[in-house]
Amino acid sequence: MVARLPVSVARYALGAASLAIVFGSLGAAAVALRRRFMGGWIGAPARLAEVVVGLAILVAILEVLGAIGLFRLGPVLVAAVLVGVGGARALRSRPAGAARVHLPGGPAFAAIVIAGAVAAEWAVPTAQSYDIGVRTFDSLWYHLPWAASFAQTGHITPLRFTDVEYLTAFYPASAELIHGLGIVTFGYDTVSPALNLLWLGLSLLAAWCIGRPRGAGAGTAAGAALALATPMMYFSQAGSAANDIVGVFFLLAAVALLMNGEGEAAPFVLAAISAGLAVSVKLSFLGPVLALTLGALTLAPAGRRLARAGLWLGPLLLAGGFWYARNLVAVGNPLPWTSLGFLPTPAAPLQQGTGFALAHYIGDGRVWSHFVQPGLTAGLGGWWDVILALAVLGPVLCLLPGAGRTVRTMALVALASLAAYVITPETAAGPRGDPLGFAFNLRYAAPGLSLSLAVVALAPAWAGVKRQAALVAGLVAVLVATLAQPSLWPSRHATVAVLAGFAVLLGASAVLAFATGRAPGQRAGARQSPLLALAATAAVALIAAAGAGYALERHYLRGRYTYVPGVSSLSRVWALFRSVHDSRVGVVGTFGGFFSYPLFGLDSSNRVQYVAQRGAHGSFTPIRTCSGWRTAVNDGRYRYLVTTPARDPWHPSTLEPSPEWTWTGSDPAARVIYSQRALGQPIVVYELNGPLDPFTCARAAGTTSARG
Repeated sequence: MVARLPVSVARYALGAASLAIVFGSLGAAAVALRRRFMGGWIGAPARLAEVVVGLAILVAILEVLGAIGLFRLGPVLVAAVLVGVGGARALRSRPAGAARVHLPGGPAFAAIVIAGAVAAEWAVPTAQSYDIGVRTFDSLWYHLPWAASFAQTGHITPLRFTDVEYLTAFYPASAELIHGLGIVTFGYDTVSPALNLLWLGLSLLAAWCIGRPRGAGAGTAAGAALALATPMMYFSQAGSAANDIVGVFFLLAAVALLMNGEGEAAPFVLAAISAGLAVSVKLSFLGPVLALTLGALTLAPAGRRLARAGLWLGPLLLAGGFWYARNLVAVGNPLPWTSLGFLPTPAAPLQQGTGFALAHYIGDGRVWSHFVQPGLTAGLGGWWDVILALAVLGPVLCLLPGAGRTVRTMALVALASLAAYVITPETAAGPRGDPLGFAFNLRYAAPGLSLSLAVVALAPAWAGVKRQAALVAGLVAVLVATLAQPSLWPSRHATVAVLAGFAVLLGASAVLAFATGRAPGQRAGARQSPLLALAATAAVALIAAAGAGYALERHYLRGRYTYVPGVSSLSRVWALFRSVHDSRVGVVGTFGGFFSYPLFGLDSSNRVQYVAQRGAHGSFTPIRTCSGWRTAVNDGRYRYLVTTPARDPWHPSTLEPSPEWTWTGSDPAARVIYSQRALGQPIVVYELNGPLDPFTCARAAGTTSARG
């Protein structure tokens, strides 16, 4: 079988044009709404507000359409255009002031350089993903399988299981909606490896806006950049479909909107929407958003807190409640991880009873020396102690007299977010006494760490231009030490990293050179040639980027999940499914379920499903008998079956045989098309030429219980 590569110019052009229409329409609506409700805002905060508004509208459109089975290109285009038409009319009814040109000042230029350095770092794994495909664990386990399934079926609400005994099917999935939109738009997952690079840029924009009203934009950007440049973010987020960086953006944006709004109703509501979007992305943001909610209500005037509570909680629930409402309908519990003493929960335990929080091991010296300290070194770099000291002492300094009420409140929110990490389940995941997952899940600290390092620059101790400059210099020194690790800069992609850094420098400088808003004493309707020049330059840049994108797509698809020795025991299986299209594929065995995304095929057209038994309240458990297995396979109408060993995720070298391979292979309707051994256990791919016979299972090699 040979993988086809039907990347026509026409199909790519349709995707690029559709993407331009969607985001152009949403951009028009976002600008109109921002001018309507936040007309006095200009510059970076205005752009941030427009981004949040546009993304909120996009997520709402995708949720509504996906809930009724219309997660398709046509309906999305129609909905976006209708929203955009309304925005365009509003823009015509409210003429904008003229633009004025200015060169970025020292702090702005420093922030641009910092952003360029971190973007260059993240460009390396992004380039690697465009060479051979996204390879990170969670991306292959459920992030990208969900996105592909959204695009295939048009439905987003059904529970999607990618393994047994894990409750990932109940996770919120707003970030996966964006990946799904990319697949719907282009027909391939071409944009997925680059999306987190865009979220990185938006996160640094939000961090800049946190400090901008107080002349500390460079400091807040440098602090957040330090958190985002750590190895834990580099290895887990860059070039992957992991969603921690998405939630970080929405959390930082919510704080920035509150810092710039200073009590105004519209920014307050938009901050609540951004906070809601954060919890619609990832469960680990529930704690930080709860802290931010308490902080936002604390800032409200004493006599208006009830009204402000409505203005905050209503938008937050609307923006963030979709996936939790889905769980309530499907299971009867918005948070199926806990029963609260009376709500139903699935039969399978969370993380097989290994989802411990770091707080569980407070005071355990052995865990600190064997797991925590090595994990911090691996995840934060050799200067981890300095980074943690800044993250704690920075917000504490903001509590001193002279900081102002808003700054003190956000400092408390930052400290509470760090505390929330300590009690978050799975931060010390692993068998009792052996938190082997601590280093891998250290990224759960990203919300608190990013916010805490950002607010360092807001402390009264750093007030004044010279002190701010000294602080930025210190943060940059730690950032450089963090970036200087050789493992982050493989020579093969050094050129790509340099080009990415320069692209950020040029692009950000061009954008900051044009600040919207009427110049002092300038009348409405005055000459706006600088803004027109910027628009023309942006149009040329977008056309050039679209042309380069076509070449990038072809390069990506040629190498996507081809066989690469040493990458994975499943690498040959992944390569095999490059040439399989529009087929139903069943997979079993933890080893396969964790790495199932490449089975969707080159064009993400295969329907891939982990084969197990669905039960009450969202339970998903292994099938225990041969006859039950064959019946389930027949019900699934699979063309291919991939049986892999069961693997203990905490001891990857320990594999157990899956009985499903004998239950399948003993039936004459199953033909082996690929077989190999992984640590002595079989990985077998079957092609099914007809239904399996549940009544001949006596010939199968045993009916032992499956682990799953």
